[in-house]
Amino acid sequence: MIRTKSGNDSQGFAFPDMTALLDVIFILLVFLLLTAQIAPQSLTVQLPEASSAEDLILKEDLTVTLFSEKEHWALNGQEYRQWQNLTGALASAVSDNPNASIVIAGDKEVSLQQLLQVFDWLKQNNLKAAEVLVD
Repeated sequence: MIRTKSGNDSQGFAFPDMTALLDVIFILLVFLLLTAQIAPQSLTVQLPEASSAEDLILKEDLTVTLFSEKEHWALNGQEYRQWQNLTGALASAVSDNPNASIVIAGDKEVSLQQLLQVFDWLKQNNLKAAEVLVD
């Protein structure tokens, strides 16, 4: 339906009523958006199939365990109370097996300072941690 502008319209232009046309366009747009087949983008991830965290640690890995007690670490189950003893044992273990992965494990009460101290030592010796396990 074409309606003319009421009032003081000096030029007498007619303006069509676009409401119905806009409603139809909007309904078609919504219909096309809802029915469009869009392929979802996904990334395939291979998850390890292990029943516990201990199964994930391989025998050739070097496991550095951080305890919540101050100045208390372990390397492959051997406990160390002094930082120098741990770093000496870790350097020896890395030189004996240079292809070994280093796994850092600790409980949730471990201070951030202890974790950063281990990371700093690894960085100074150009080593990388393979995994960081937190219980």
